Amino acid sequence: MDVELPQLKRLLRFGAAVVAVGAMTVSTAVPAAAEFVDDDGRPGERALEWLADRGVIHGCDPPDNRASCPDRELTRAEAAKILVLLGQQEGYLEDGPPAAIDHFEDDDTMWRGAAGFYADHLASAGVIHGCDPPHNRRFCPQDTLRRGHIVKMVVRLFDLEAPDSYTSPWTDTAGHYFEEEARVAAFAGIIDASSGVFDGYRSVTRAEFARLVVAVFEPDLCSADPFTAGRVAALQSAHPGIDFTAYVYDLRTGCAYAMDPGSRQQSASVFKVMVMGGTLLEAQRDGRALTPRESSLLRSMITESANSPVRDLWRSFGGPPWFSRQAELFGLDETTVLGDHHQIWGRTRTSAYDQAKLLRQVLLGEGGLMGERYREVAHDLMTSVVPSQRWGVSQGVPAGWTVALKNGFAGQIANSVGVVYDASGEPVYVAAILTFGWPTWERGVAAVEEIGGWISGAFAD
Repeated sequence: MDVELPQLKRLLRFGAAVVAVGAMTVSTAVPAAAEFVDDDGRPGERALEWLADRGVIHGCDPPDNRASCPDRELTRAEAAKILVLLGQQEGYLEDGPPAAIDHFEDDDTMWRGAAGFYADHLASAGVIHGCDPPHNRRFCPQDTLRRGHIVKMVVRLFDLEAPDSYTSPWTDTAGHYFEEEARVAAFAGIIDASSGVFDGYRSVTRAEFARLVVAVFEPDLCSADPFTAGRVAALQSAHPGIDFTAYVYDLRTGCAYAMDPGSRQQSASVFKVMVMGGTLLEAQRDGRALTPRESSLLRSMITESANSPVRDLWRSFGGPPWFSRQAELFGLDETTVLGDHHQIWGRTRTSAYDQAKLLRQVLLGEGGLMGERYREVAHDLMTSVVPSQRWGVSQGVPAGWTVALKNGFAGQIANSVGVVYDASGEPVYVAAILTFGWPTWERGVAAVEEIGGWISGAFAD
């Protein structure tokens, strides 16, 4: 194809274009990864930081670029930008503009032409071919990417290979356009193949893409995932119709892992951790110790899971709106207090991530909301839970270690949340397990303990 005028103009203005791209700029006037306000403790945070530290990503909310949008679906243009910049840094692509060929007709205006620069770079390298076969004159820059597309791009760009003798572990890739690349990705270890299901047509989030790409260069970064696809598939097969969600934050590495992170489940008695935290904050605000009555109510509520103290404390602090105020104060954006009424507090819907976020504040002091004096009270209560209720997160923890936990069990619900400390008293990880749909309480506890064992096996060493 002859060089066309739009392409020449685009190449000439590329330097200015990159500065003006916004969400995908190469500008250096951006916050460090650690300053992103929306990915703290999220799975993929470390991978996003890795890319940000190398100037490959900067943010998704120009001009401030304070957010990384980890849960937003990735577009083809965003993936192209990341791959080109990383490919140039690692020597897989040449620096500077690509060959002066305008491969696509629909990318010249996006990001003032910079999207076309990235797309043409990958097309010239044979990494992408277009979205409208057989002509492939369109790039579809704003379309979301599927897992199949991702592995093809990554495998091609970074020259990943697998021996012919390696048998694909996937049961759902035969005959699909991504069959070979999915096999290579499994061999390279950049995708968890333990379930045998590739799910090549599922869309990918920015965080997922970051983890996959970074795994090429840093295979050990956040590799201790207790929620392998194989384990989760086996769990769901053994318990059909049961809802599971779990989250763990490794305090030593800053890595986070999740099972069905988008799920929201009923809290049951793990709700009492927020009630305890709110009560302690009331005392802290007044600059006082807990009253004898408050101490008594909290002890029975946490250590024995008594329900009446929730009602009594609710009444003490002004009625139903107090519950919602506490959720807002702790930043529990994924928690909804149903009806804002004391009689249905156990049906509050929450996420495993929110419960871990709450524990990190109440027990570990993250965010500076709760002072040490009051955190010590919370720690004492949650490490003094009666033996019959010390299941779940405590499963498999080594002798001499300490677990500050609270469980929830009511009807079809079996939940467990807690912080695990090593023998020296240093916190090791925060975990939350929420489940729903059990025909018997015993079966729910057994399954939660199984998940707790996965977690302790990964981090309690």
